[in-house]
Amino acid sequence: YIKWFEAAGFSSIKLKRIGPKWYRGCRKHGLIMGCSVTGVKKLSAEGESPLKLGEMKENKAKTETNKFKLLLRVVLGSLAGFYYFVIPVYMWLKNLLLPKSVSFV
Repeated sequence: YIKWFEAAGFSSIKLKRIGPKWYRGCRKHGLIMGCSVTGVKKLSAEGESPLKLGEMKENKAKTETNKFKLLLRVVLGSLAGFYYFVIPVYMWLKNLLLPKSVSFV
């Protein structure tokens, strides 16, 4: 992301960690706590961006006509959403019960 910001003409680019204090960096479960990238772009930077993204493709929305596929997508999406709810709760409880000296990496 930092290189993308540089290519887009930003300056004073900063990377900041995002995540709760109890998160110790374990990614075996698939949960990524992540970071944010911020930068400053001059107000005088008018015109086209120096970052060339290419032509924009039209997005034609398809309606799902197969009811079985639609139901399967809803069920799988709900299971994935529940997984991303349970994992942070599990990690929070693990942080409460295990000492800080235990590494999860």
